[in-house]
Amino acid sequence: MVKRRLVPEDLFRFIIPEEVAMSPDGQRLYYVESRMDGEHDTYRKRIMTVDRATGQTRALTQGPRDESPRISPDGRYLAFVSKRPPAADRADLYVLSFAGGDPVKLTNWAEDVFNPVWSPDSQSLVVEVMISGPGLPASAEDARHRRELGSPRERFTRDVRRISRLSYRMDTVGYYDGRFRHLVQVPLDPDRGGLRLTDGPYHHHSPCFSPDGRYLAFAANRRFDADLTPRDRIWVMERSTSAITAVTPEAGDFGTPVFAPDSRTLYGFGHFLEYGFYTQTRLYAVDVTRPEETFHQISDPKNWDFGNHALDDMHAHTDGLHPSVASDGGTLYVIASRGGTVQAAAVNLQDGHLTPMTRGEQVVYAMATDAECKTFGLLIMEAAHPGDLFWAERTQGAVLSSVTRATHLNRDLLDEVTVYHPERFSFQTDPAGDQLDGFLLYPDSPGRHPLAVEVHGGPMAMYAPVFFLEFQLLAAAGIGVVFANPHGSRGYGEAFCASIRGAWGQQDFQDVLQGLDAALRTNRFDPDRLAILGGSYGGFMTNWAIGHSDRFRAAVTMRSVVDELSFFGTSDIGYLDGWEWGAVPWQHPHRYLTASPLMAVENITTPLLILHSEEDYRCPVSQAEELFAALKYLGRETEFVRFPGESHELSRSGNPWHRVHRLELIRDWLSTHLSDGTR
Repeated sequence: MVKRRLVPEDLFRFIIPEEVAMSPDGQRLYYVESRMDGEHDTYRKRIMTVDRATGQTRALTQGPRDESPRISPDGRYLAFVSKRPPAADRADLYVLSFAGGDPVKLTNWAEDVFNPVWSPDSQSLVVEVMISGPGLPASAEDARHRRELGSPRERFTRDVRRISRLSYRMDTVGYYDGRFRHLVQVPLDPDRGGLRLTDGPYHHHSPCFSPDGRYLAFAANRRFDADLTPRDRIWVMERSTSAITAVTPEAGDFGTPVFAPDSRTLYGFGHFLEYGFYTQTRLYAVDVTRPEETFHQISDPKNWDFGNHALDDMHAHTDGLHPSVASDGGTLYVIASRGGTVQAAAVNLQDGHLTPMTRGEQVVYAMATDAECKTFGLLIMEAAHPGDLFWAERTQGAVLSSVTRATHLNRDLLDEVTVYHPERFSFQTDPAGDQLDGFLLYPDSPGRHPLAVEVHGGPMAMYAPVFFLEFQLLAAAGIGVVFANPHGSRGYGEAFCASIRGAWGQQDFQDVLQGLDAALRTNRFDPDRLAILGGSYGGFMTNWAIGHSDRFRAAVTMRSVVDELSFFGTSDIGYLDGWEWGAVPWQHPHRYLTASPLMAVENITTPLLILHSEEDYRCPVSQAEELFAALKYLGRETEFVRFPGESHELSRSGNPWHRVHRLELIRDWLSTHLSDGTR
């Protein structure tokens, strides 16, 4: 069969598995099946189950937006979060009994619920919810009455925002409007109501029960200057008294708590911000009954980086830590990144040694275990697959054997289209420098091809040689793609990541050019038909490259950083840039100006496509406006495309037709400007 080439509208054909849970006996996997609905420009999500003995897959729920599957410790219930009519604009908590019957709705608040966690006795769940003021969130009915009733003054000034805190909005979350994320315990009986567990003008998240139910751990920044000092501590609540105690030091940033089987030892991930946001996460332990005496570091995995730091455009990105502690208390199982791959890993809790449990050119982006941590369920992304479920068994030590595919979710589509496999290569920026990883996609048409350099965001992230639809579409259009992990990337150790702190556009820019030159040495690409593109920090690097080099015939900058000076006051995290540049703008404005691609705008002659979301609070749309205005003023070739209603996450989780249109714009801009005879 002659295969066709992928097109942007194939996004609607893909089935993406998200999140994974496992029954306590290890016999069933549960996952979220996500599809895009082109007719209604939305996502359809339902919860599926896979039986280990039969291999049968079936739907447990029908959506339209069911997420966050959680199996009760006794194996009798499935809890999940769902947006269902008539309240399809908010997420409520539901529970389905495996004994039969329809799902029971446990919450009816005007606010979304997040991240349900079962109590050990399987009689209640703790959820995260945004709350303004004391008590529980307003009911949906009360909120509706408040919107519809009241005097004209009340109804028509309700949308006015009075802001008094520095951190008043967050990308993908929106405006806080005086709300904070709190923890609420919800019983299985919907008539009993909920019990609010936390208070104060602080965000609380990542709840975790001790196995005996005595303690509830969570992460929160309860400092008086929390906005200026983003340092979460792990706190423990003794459930009998509701007393809350911090069990990690105030000087550090810690989260993702998980208890050992003894219900006293607590593990958490974090660091002391030695290199700001570039600091590599370590594993710590503490006895919650004696925190000041017992807090200590367990593991510093050096070249391994806890969590999933690989980027792609098929999944909404999460860190994927999913830690579990073995029933004997001797091993912690987690996901970790290294060298452009993400693997399941085991950490010896005695000596801190990390052992990878899987291998290969892949990204393990979610993991679940049975009650004994002997059977594993993995979500894995590979070069030719955007995601499938796998069963694995821990037969001895820290090695997973019998890793077998449980689903073939996109087999029909992938059998129909050509998929290009990334080829790994290595290069150095100088003979004594670090060896860097790069990856190449070769088009299958004859001749020498144009070449596009893709630069990842972050910069504290990494590329992996896995399925990336944007790259696949460029290769299908006859454009080669080179993507690499320059200095500043995760997965190569703390020193490698932190080496660009306060020095964007220096060593990292040389790495990008050296990766390009290494690709050109294959003699498969035309050095006169080069492009560069990237998003966020990758957009910064795109802007920087075309302002400091004339090698590129075309460029696409997306959700980019342009002006570090204005970024400080407009980004949801911009006011923390003093950690990056060593000063705030009014102390040393030259540091911000010299690090801004806008200052080199007069040198830009490369035709530039600017893509930006209008509700991007991470890199606000004003960044794109500044660049576009300057280039038009100078008479340069540029086009500015704005996506209304979208956040910084447009490419990964934006509205489906906006995602399709974005991919078409990128492909067409580069195809036009890199065609033969165009200069």
